[in-house]
Amino acid sequence: MSSNHASADILATRQATLADPLTLPSGAVIKNRILKGAMNEALGDRGAHPTEPLVNLYRHWASGGTGLLLTGNVMVDPRQLGEPGNVAVEDETDMDMLRQWAQAGTENGAALWMQINHPGKQSPRTINQHPVAPSAIGFGGKYERFFSMPRELSRGEIEAIVGRFARTAVIARDAGFTGVEIHGAHGYLVNQFLSPLDNHRTDECGGSLENRLFTDEGVAVVRPGAARRCRGEGRGLPMMGVLTQPVRKTSTCLTLPSRALT
Repeated sequence: MSSNHASADILATRQATLADPLTLPSGAVIKNRILKGAMNEALGDRGAHPTEPLVNLYRHWASGGTGLLLTGNVMVDPRQLGEPGNVAVEDETDMDMLRQWAQAGTENGAALWMQINHPGKQSPRTINQHPVAPSAIGFGGKYERFFSMPRELSRGEIEAIVGRFARTAVIARDAGFTGVEIHGAHGYLVNQFLSPLDNHRTDECGGSLENRLFTDEGVAVVRPGAARRCRGEGRGLPMMGVLTQPVRKTSTCLTLPSRALT
């Protein structure tokens, strides 16, 4: 009997604990049920490249015994950053450092997922004078002075951004990350598409809830088929996640829970 089957038999007879492994629907096994949540490390350099301090931080976290480490915001477009110090991954320019990051973060048997994101209009004017969004709706009230008025994305630009999510996921896989999380919360671009406050589009990307589900389109290309679309390969990430949240207070009927994808 394999160790995985033995562990499953043991868990079937008692309540699982934080120290027990967790098998995902994809078949991937997280060594325990302790997760380091995503946070903005702010350790990218001025060009939004990963750095040695970032690698060292994840080596330290992995050494502590955590089962799953989620990175902070990794942006899919270096021209559209959410905060100073973000890392952006749009091509293989930083592959060597990404591999070092992945190797450090998976030491001691940890799983390492890259959280990938696009800020949309939530990109401070101090680092971006030309933000984009589902609709040209800026921030009001006390936040208005911190963010420039966004430009509405064209349908072609939306498709290009979806492609960026797919490319970044494939690069993460090739670098050695064991999964990705599409950031769909906290007011960033995916959340903006979901929100009827931010999304006033009248085309196929606006209006009904189904049309506003940018997340579904993103997931469709980031799941294993993304590898074929991006580089003609058939090998996808073994596990992925999507982080979503209820669409702001005016949309009380909509609740999108976090869900793991295979």
